[in-house]
Amino acid sequence: MSGEAYRTLADGIRDAVEAGRWDEADADLDTLAEEAALCLVQDRTADLAALAREVARCHTALALREDRSPEAMHRLGQLRAIAAMVAAGRANRPARSEAALAQAGTPTAAVLRALGDGAKSGPALVEATGLSHDTVARALPELRAAGLVRSWPVGRLVMNERTGAVG
Repeated sequence: MSGEAYRTLADGIRDAVEAGRWDEADADLDTLAEEAALCLVQDRTADLAALAREVARCHTALALREDRSPEAMHRLGQLRAIAAMVAAGRANRPARSEAALAQAGTPTAAVLRALGDGAKSGPALVEATGLSHDTVARALPELRAAGLVRSWPVGRLVMNERTGAVG
């Protein structure tokens, strides 16, 4: 399936719930859940990202409705479960290689370079790299997953240091 197919499927779920066509909504939810499972098993990360967007869009549209009937709430719960499954699958993607993380011009390379002269807190990394807080916060988990950085709490801050030499 493609991003457009996911949009069509999510729109079909929303329309079926709004019209009270519960069997149709259930069939589309089953298809959506099966597609999410396939994306996870086949490691289709781009499809998982598209699927995550459409599930979130559909869930938001249904959550904003005033229908709090048991049937509508049940389908909303199913969407929430699918969203959780997709989010968990996206969070458990394999670490990128050391070479990819150290590639010049990437945020992860900037963080590694900044840690070259010793441990730094998150705010110190932001200052040393010139990157935004969010960018540094996204780079650190990748570097930890690859074993290139270790982090530990010190009071209200988290310190980070390089653990491996990148070639």
